Amino acid sequence: MQFFEVKMEILANIRMKRFLLSLTLAFLSVFPSFSLDRVPFDQLNQKARELRKQHDWKALREVLIEIGRELPGPTPPYMLRMALVEMHLDHKTEALQWLQKFAAAGLAYDVAGDNDLKSLASEPGFQKIADEMKLRTRPIQNAEAACTLPMPDLMPEDIAFDKLSSTFVVSSIQHHTLYRVLLPQKSGRDCALKEIPVNESAKRWPTLAVSMDQPRHRLWFTASAMPDFTSFPKGDERKASLFAMDGTSGNILQRFDLAEGHPAVMGDMSVAQDGTVYVSDSIGGGVYRVQGDLKTAKLEKIGGDFFSPQTPVLAKDGKRVFVADYPMGIGIVRRSGNQPGKLEYLPHPENIAVTGLDGLLLDGDSLIGIQNGTQPARIVRFRLNATQTEIISAEIIEQATERLGDPTHAAAANGMIYVSANTGWSKVDDHGNLKPDEHFTAPVLLRFPAEAPVPRKRGRHDDGGRQQPRPHALQP
Repeated sequence: MQFFEVKMEILANIRMKRFLLSLTLAFLSVFPSFSLDRVPFDQLNQKARELRKQHDWKALREVLIEIGRELPGPTPPYMLRMALVEMHLDHKTEALQWLQKFAAAGLAYDVAGDNDLKSLASEPGFQKIADEMKLRTRPIQNAEAACTLPMPDLMPEDIAFDKLSSTFVVSSIQHHTLYRVLLPQKSGRDCALKEIPVNESAKRWPTLAVSMDQPRHRLWFTASAMPDFTSFPKGDERKASLFAMDGTSGNILQRFDLAEGHPAVMGDMSVAQDGTVYVSDSIGGGVYRVQGDLKTAKLEKIGGDFFSPQTPVLAKDGKRVFVADYPMGIGIVRRSGNQPGKLEYLPHPENIAVTGLDGLLLDGDSLIGIQNGTQPARIVRFRLNATQTEIISAEIIEQATERLGDPTHAAAANGMIYVSANTGWSKVDDHGNLKPDEHFTAPVLLRFPAEAPVPRKRGRHDDGGRQQPRPHALQP
């Protein structure tokens, strides 16, 4: 196993845009803490890479231990890499201990298929670990299927809900545009799809993020000429733009081009109640906002140095923005500004994996996470403390089901959370084209109840609302 290579066995269902990024981010392997100093962190990882090339396992172990002293705990990939180093040092007991930690996080790994670790399969104690991996990664199905989308090659990346029209809006990677989605009647299986007329200048590149500003009825979306994709002019490659559209007329109100001088993919976004737009650049590592009058507003960078930022969402205090940082965890951007070079992350129990997060949605005192960078892919509810300063527990809503496929994002509507699933990312190659011998299957909208509001005093005839299903908690 290559120490600084992201294993396809670990990330078997990662969507292609994340896979492209992982080639350069794969060496990131340590657990995020309250604060991470980026420069020393990068220096330690550079040192570790050099030691890996030299096969100096003893010195490499010391570097990882040094990192561990500074940080509260390991990410799942770090657990596997520590197991690898211990195996090269013939420390089989320690290697098994790291695999046990990995299994406790609810993830799977093909140890027998790994040349560096497969000899552990014959060790006493391994079978118990293997059984735990199998148990914790079994299919779990607590959501219900709302409908299928009758366009197999749609590749819906993001989803938003438009209250005014009572429809959803999804973006399409393959068709470079937006579609309205109308849920079927009770007897129907398919949603109705209708393309939204979008100006041709906004359809040159794959359409990625989409979000609705309900009070102002503005539809925001991004388009990015993703590296190596072939569905747009080669000269556009690595450009990215954010668009504001009138939700009624479809007219483009404003366009914001990211001009940072480096490749960019603006792939994820959200809109706060006050109309402030938060958007991330997964390649450049920046988090941006647009606020105020559209005529004078600018695309303003409010956070940087993340490794691969995905969906940003505003915390309930309005002072912090949670950011899914794909290889690291859930980052924090303070609206008052972060200290340059310092990265903050939400702390969480060691047995809760928060890497591989793409979609992120605040639901009461929970974060709904769409993990398509773990094996298995899953939908998770991360429960926060009352001040939303740490994750205290997690529950699996859905994992390892055929209909889940490659899930991407979530949106709230009428007391339910809707998730775009089976989006088809695993079916396309590095250029965004369908792989040989593959075929698209219909995307699916899954749904489950949103967090119940804080209980109020009720009358004797008040039933308290909807009965919620019992999801599977991640146990210590």
